Amino acid sequence: MSKQRPPLTKQQKIGFRVAAGLLPVLAIIIAIGAINEKNAPTPPAAATTEASAGQEPVEAAPEPKPASAEPEAEAVLTVENNEDFAALLAAVDDYDLFKEFGAKYQGRTIEFDGTIAAMNRLGDSKTRYDILVFAGDSIGSGVTGPNFRFSDVNITSDLRLTGSNIPDTIGVGQKLRITAEVEGYTGHEYADLFLLNPVSTEVR
Repeated sequence: MSKQRPPLTKQQKIGFRVAAGLLPVLAIIIAIGAINEKNAPTPPAAATTEASAGQEPVEAAPEPKPASAEPEAEAVLTVENNEDFAALLAAVDDYDLFKEFGAKYQGRTIEFDGTIAAMNRLGDSKTRYDILVFAGDSIGSGVTGPNFRFSDVNITSDLRLTGSNIPDTIGVGQKLRITAEVEGYTGHEYADLFLLNPVSTEVR
């Protein structure tokens, strides 16, 4: 005759129920832990400071030099710093050379000693002139270089006269130190002209 188990006490029944209820919860926790472990990111390999065997270390590329904020200004052309300009002022009736210089250096600034060879008023104006200038100190024989001209200029403002002794008026024969932009060249055998835009004109 089999022995009958004594009836469970109230505390034992509660314990079994709690244990039975915890089993599914524990199973879920274990499963979640396994999933998290599977999906956990692999820690990065420690960076090495030495090159791998058989490979030379790679040097860091040099930083590029910053570009200059502003381009360098073009130098003013003089007979001392530009052979083409020196040849221009020394030439006599070399119209091909005049034309080549005008095409090459249009827009550049030149500086030279010159003398007023002629002044013509524009129409009825008493203050505006076309002024013809020769290079050097003479307007007679022995003049070299092309003809230079200031077109439609006012003497007191457009020529921008400078110097320690500025006369009240200027005229033919006045010696000047001219700094001007080459606007262009127009010429042929009987009329060659370099058109100039005054930058400054110093009375010599």
